[in-house]
Amino acid sequence: MLFYKRWLFCFIFIFMKRLKTFLALALIAISTVFSGGVNEKIVENTLSKPIEVKNEDRNISEILYSLSNVYALLDKYYLYDIDNEVMAENLLSAMVASLGDRYSYYVKAEDMQDYSEQYEGEYVGIGTYVTKMNPLYADYEDPETWMLEIVSPFPGGPADRAGLRANDLISHIDGESVFSLNATEASRMLRGTEGEELNLRVYRDGVTFELNLMPEHVVTPNLSYDVIYDDVGYLHLYMFNESSADSTLSALEDLKNRGIKSLIIDLRNNGGGTVDTSQAISDMFLSEGIIVSVKYKEGSGIEDTTYYADRNTIIDNNIPIVILINGGTASASEIMTAALKENTRATVIGNQSFGKGIIQSVIPYNGGYICFTDANYYTPNGSSIHEVGIIPDIEIDEIEYSEEELENYEKFLESGELEKYIEEHPEYSIENIENFTLTYSSSGVPESLLTLLIRNQYYYEMNYDERPVVLVDYDEVLQEALAFLGKEI
Repeated sequence: MLFYKRWLFCFIFIFMKRLKTFLALALIAISTVFSGGVNEKIVENTLSKPIEVKNEDRNISEILYSLSNVYALLDKYYLYDIDNEVMAENLLSAMVASLGDRYSYYVKAEDMQDYSEQYEGEYVGIGTYVTKMNPLYADYEDPETWMLEIVSPFPGGPADRAGLRANDLISHIDGESVFSLNATEASRMLRGTEGEELNLRVYRDGVTFELNLMPEHVVTPNLSYDVIYDDVGYLHLYMFNESSADSTLSALEDLKNRGIKSLIIDLRNNGGGTVDTSQAISDMFLSEGIIVSVKYKEGSGIEDTTYYADRNTIIDNNIPIVILINGGTASASEIMTAALKENTRATVIGNQSFGKGIIQSVIPYNGGYICFTDANYYTPNGSSIHEVGIIPDIEIDEIEYSEEELENYEKFLESGELEKYIEEHPEYSIENIENFTLTYSSSGVPESLLTLLIRNQYYYEMNYDERPVVLVDYDEVLQEALAFLGKEI
């Protein structure tokens, strides 16, 4: 029985049996073996004469036949034994990679544990969702085609504490370039080993700097929530996974029972998840209207689907809602944002979202998985946000830092002054934060960056059970949301 889920970042529908059969045949067919050069005399003397057709006119049967000739050649004349299993996996990887789609790839059986741990459970790492284009399409002049891209850091994880953020690009891990690595290989390197420091070379907006992080046990996050400012519900959704809908329902029921008068939904750095989960959670706030439309390839045999709200809301229409987004708000979280925004149910505040408006299917194969793009999705107004993103109703400009400022920031992190200050001033307070910023104002690090650095470090130094769900201090986007809801900060 085939496993299937409807995923936005990686998963959605299981294709019919004929596709599985096609893939099985194609395992022995697709590769780049011609690039090495073959002696034409050997080919003509020992193999059937190739079919003479132009590349653009060949159907799959002709391609399979042509490439099977190459395999026959190698099998007969290659000096060493051929490992057919290795060849099969590499052929399949090459087939999927030839699509030229950063979101389509093959996960080998040996990589399944690493792949699965990205979406559930605990593992050792720096705590971040990442993506990477297939190395076959890498262009050294274009960093986005070959560097490992951070979609979003886990709240409270090592990456988050070190200041890594959505859309940061990683070029080297412990001095090794990621240029030739696929997404799974680069992700495995990024995890590192518990107790052994990991060095990253980071590229951000044309500026390169280095960070040293210590991998640790991290837990794939789901959500957190609380009541702030007496009657404002605050719900932070970290991702849309299998349990997110149930967790959200429970959280909303609790917030409702605690008498909230308004609600802030924080989707910043939410990298996405399943379309079904996003639809289910969006429906908790909408009494009517379209949530999202999904459209498949014409002739695929899969019917386009439009999801509608079913009137069974959890949060009453008289409770105002604000959604917070940024560049790490992607995929399923963009579906929810657009659904509530375009149905005039929520006001969106923050920065422009990531812009992923396509959906992938995953099918199990040979102990691994084949992931490939098979649908577009459209917002209630019929718009595609792919590579565009969602523009907030109230936009807050992000602070940009120069190369010199980031270099000074890296030097400051390595100096140990941050840890020394925390040790001497262990209590979180506005006074201690402002004193830290003043004390190190001559370090060359911008005061805004120093303030956020010490604020976040205090937060993560707190015992987990004693941490507030969110710190309002120095969070300009959250403060804007509270002001919009009539709260004095």
